[in-house]
Amino acid sequence: MQPLQPSDPKRVGRYWLLARLGAGGMGRVYLARSHGGRTVAVKVVRPDLAGDPQFRRRFKVEVAAARLVGGFHTAQVVDADTEADPPWFVTEYIAGPSLQQAVDDHGPLPARSVAALGAGLAEGLTAIHNHVIHRDLKPSNVLLATDGPRIIDFGVARAMDATAQTTRAGLIGTPGFMSPEQYRGREVEPASDVFCLAAVLVFAATGRPPFGTGPGEALGYRVVNEEPDLTSVPASLLPLIKAGLEKDPNDRPSVAEFLDRCATLAEGEALALPPPVATLITTRVAETAALIAAPDAAKPKPVENPDTPRVTSRAPSSNRAATVQLLIALLAFLALVGWAIFNNNRKETRSSDTSAGGRVTATAMSTSSRPTAIPTPTRPTPTTDPTRKAFEKIAAGDCLDAYMDPYKLAEWSRDMPTAVDCDRTDAYMRVTVVGDSATRCRTKARDAGTWWHYPGGGEVIYLCIERQLRVGECILGYKGSKDSVETSAHGLMTSWGCDKTTVPKGFDYILQVTALTKNACPSGSRSWEFRGGKLCARIV
Repeated sequence: MQPLQPSDPKRVGRYWLLARLGAGGMGRVYLARSHGGRTVAVKVVRPDLAGDPQFRRRFKVEVAAARLVGGFHTAQVVDADTEADPPWFVTEYIAGPSLQQAVDDHGPLPARSVAALGAGLAEGLTAIHNHVIHRDLKPSNVLLATDGPRIIDFGVARAMDATAQTTRAGLIGTPGFMSPEQYRGREVEPASDVFCLAAVLVFAATGRPPFGTGPGEALGYRVVNEEPDLTSVPASLLPLIKAGLEKDPNDRPSVAEFLDRCATLAEGEALALPPPVATLITTRVAETAALIAAPDAAKPKPVENPDTPRVTSRAPSSNRAATVQLLIALLAFLALVGWAIFNNNRKETRSSDTSAGGRVTATAMSTSSRPTAIPTPTRPTPTTDPTRKAFEKIAAGDCLDAYMDPYKLAEWSRDMPTAVDCDRTDAYMRVTVVGDSATRCRTKARDAGTWWHYPGGGEVIYLCIERQLRVGECILGYKGSKDSVETSAHGLMTSWGCDKTTVPKGFDYILQVTALTKNACPSGSRSWEFRGGKLCARIV
């Protein structure tokens, strides 16, 4: 959870935004509060997608279908406005981390927990498949709660299908967690989600995707043609996961069979979370409660004109403060109970399963409060957005001292662009075009080219940019097929210290640029085609 930035809207529809929750390929997600006081997650579509008529048509259909999905283990879509500019939709808020974050930070789950996770996700897919196919089931679309996992973003991913904002091959999904039929561009059925579910369970059990890492093209080849790496998958789970990862969808178990087999393997146990993950959930619930009760939290009052929000602040009442304190204490107690259960049952777990731990069986709590008086709102003082002003200062030909975050795709090392002398060693990017659409960026882009945009109020500003590589600097690479060394658009857009001894997840090598040439590369260098010539680099 991160604070709102100046470029973020204060309100979306009738929901008042409280904090940033994250961002994905479709847009940014916010923690928000309804007029009735309900805490929700609001996803706002990226402006460039919002301007695509095909996307809007598909988005409208898919959101309507997603709103019909109920059942267990799903984060229900509770509201949407597909005609807004930009469009948005609202889901119930789950305070826990994603499976991706939990495994990245605290390691794989034990076998029985993976089975319980699989049962929960299969039960969620059962409800989802009554209306839509998920198409993008992956670790970051699985949220962990004290009473089991929740699947998010179901069906909505298909809205991307008719746009240019898909993978290079025009596919929808996340490389490494897509089925062979998705890569082949064929019509997908529930069996496609079964393949993705099996891939998610491999990640949960081992900490690694079943087909490795790298660019979408390399992963697609492995998914379609090679066998998955199931090293370290617990023996009890291996037959089911292998069946789920069959290339032919007709050879995979149905969702119902997957659910039954996972439930049997879980032996009736609830999802056991490592104690640090249980503590993180407890902390997030408490932080959310404190954020809502904070003196500067928006206390909205319905107004006649929804386009002119008025916001005021007041100190929380003593009753509210006491409630928050009681909630925090209760959640802390539940975390301790989970830890105690974990320690008590640890001896019953196989040695290979002891790296992750405490079972948390407390059910989710819902609270309600009596209506409280809302003070007379006042209009906030207009402020100048420094982020927009920074974007407005940039012109074509300028160079920027920012690079793509090595840890987060599509995030930048700086919050806003700053022009620097193009001869400086930290002038990583050159601006080629400034406009109001990503279309020119896509049509003009060369190797290692992308765009950076300001999505706030007023007209959207797009900076079409390309990487400036210099001899001597270091970027990131990864291990390709047959032990080859490869680069990717993300790796080329990053910058990494040549003296470092580790690399971010998803990369395997530090590559030092030795030449940009149309001739032979220096001795000891590897080469890649780059802007009509060669990029030469050596492994550090």
